[in-house]
Amino acid sequence: MQENTINKNNFSAKEIKNKFDLITSENGKNWLLALNWILVLEFFSSFIEYQFLDVAKGYVEYIPNGIFKELLIAILIVLFIWYSIYNFIFMQKQKFFTFTLYISICIYLLSTSDLSFNLLLHNLNIFEVTLGGFGFYMISQLLLKFIIFYLIYKMLIAFRNRNKID
Repeated sequence: MQENTINKNNFSAKEIKNKFDLITSENGKNWLLALNWILVLEFFSSFIEYQFLDVAKGYVEYIPNGIFKELLIAILIVLFIWYSIYNFIFMQKQKFFTFTLYISICIYLLSTSDLSFNLLLHNLNIFEVTLGGFGFYMISQLLLKFIIFYLIYKMLIAFRNRNKID
């Protein structure tokens, strides 16, 4: 009886890993999908760092208020609406990757006002974790860094196998 419970738990862990691999890199076959997930998770990680650590605000070069900021926001909104309509009409997989990256960039820019992407570039280093004490931030950053490290591994496998698939 106990062996059946252990086998069910192992099966579900394998099943979860297989589903995760399928969603994030098509089991190591699509490097562009893995890269897309890496960038989206890095944007999310940078957003969390910006919200919870004052150190992160030192990396941000804020957009000064003025006509440039208003024009940038207007252009982003117009491009977002146009690209959203275009994507929903001609739903293609490669276009969806670009669409999710665009949404991530817009959310990042609106939440952090970091036009130079310094915080994102600082956060792309998977071996650097700024710990602000034990809590939500540390657990979420360690989890995100582990997932991103695994996705980089899957992306490299998919990139290496791209010629074998075609």
